[in-house]
Amino acid sequence: MRTLLASCLVLSAVGLAHAEPKAVKPNKDWTGVMKDDTQKKLAPKDGFIVEAKEFEKLWKAWRTDEKLPEIDFTKEVVVVTLASGPNYPRISATLDEGTLEINAISTLIGGEGFGYSIATFDRKGITKVGTKKLPAK
Repeated sequence: MRTLLASCLVLSAVGLAHAEPKAVKPNKDWTGVMKDDTQKKLAPKDGFIVEAKEFEKLWKAWRTDEKLPEIDFTKEVVVVTLASGPNYPRISATLDEGTLEINAISTLIGGEGFGYSIATFDRKGITKVGTKKLPAK
């Protein structure tokens, strides 16, 4: 009986050993506001970018006057977050068992256009962004 009770306690403790989500900061975070709502269609449908050509297309459309930054997509993932109207999203992120969760807040000023955040995160340890699985490197 004692052995069974001890085994149950050990199994219970193992089940409770789930680690808390870890706060992670982006390596880079560029924000801006686009007045043209049609530019929203360039945002990645899954919320992230893992290849240079897709990133270049987005960058040249949204940040027209700036040099394209170099990103090693084998080591980083780009996460794109949007806010409605002329509002900048402010992001925070956590990593929990391979899932990168992005939380965004913004003001609620009405108007045309949209705000965006283009942020890079270390890819190590990330298997999903939200509910979307990252493709293999």
